[in-house]
Amino acid sequence: MRLIITNKLSKVVLLVGAVCTLFFSPVLHAQSVAIAHCQGICPSYSSSLSATRANVVVHNLYAAGLNGDTGMADWVAYRLTKEAIGVASLLPRFWQPDELVRLSGIGELAEAEALGFSLAEISGAGSPYGGFNESLANVEERVRLAPMTSFAKAPYWRELNNLSNMVSMPTPLRRGAWLQLEQTLNQIVSEENSLGVISGPLYLIDGLLSTVMNNTNLNPAAYFKVVVADSGIAAFVFTHDISQAERFCEHQADLGQIELMSGLDLFPERNPVLSAQLLSELGCS
Repeated sequence: MRLIITNKLSKVVLLVGAVCTLFFSPVLHAQSVAIAHCQGICPSYSSSLSATRANVVVHNLYAAGLNGDTGMADWVAYRLTKEAIGVASLLPRFWQPDELVRLSGIGELAEAEALGFSLAEISGAGSPYGGFNESLANVEERVRLAPMTSFAKAPYWRELNNLSNMVSMPTPLRRGAWLQLEQTLNQIVSEENSLGVISGPLYLIDGLLSTVMNNTNLNPAAYFKVVVADSGIAAFVFTHDISQAERFCEHQADLGQIELMSGLDLFPERNPVLSAQLLSELGCS
């Protein structure tokens, strides 16, 4: 797994070991890299093949694990703080290539263009401001795993338009339970301490030996979001077909199930526990 870090992360990333080792050693031999977005060590892959092909990009506002076959995010991790939350309605939301991926020379990662999407087509779809005036007939939206509203006051908010932060999601979910959870997290953070989040898509695998997703099954079957507080975690899984009226509290999930479905160890070297306090703050007690 290759690690690509933006050059503006001196305050965000803690490197265990010399920084020069990351960039000049051809292989990382059992080195631990603690990243604030991941609350320590970032998610790892259960499959050694997936781990070898995957790549991690670390930006100022989020870190993402990119699938070695599709170049799209398997997970995105970020940290919510009171200072970054703001009104994002007027921030332009045109999709853009992830420059860390482009500059790294990773030839196998062509991102969305390799999936049959044209960047111009993605950017031109809907309102450049991502407003809610689009027709509900547009059943698939391309949305941000790290949400714009959570970082509207951050100086690096443009990073959230990177394709490495993009996932396809049905409109009823995006404007229903998913949005409710984002707004609730922002509200908690605006009143109290910071929170960590790890989020991503879940796909159906056609066969036990199938590790490659093709253009026919790139729409996720479900989506997960794990919230991390000092008191512990709260985890949710949303299937792609839930109605807009459903509440996010109805979709609590077990961390072990999410890790089994995603093929990820979300918290390597840690054993987080379910937090009754966090669930209460979310209104799910």
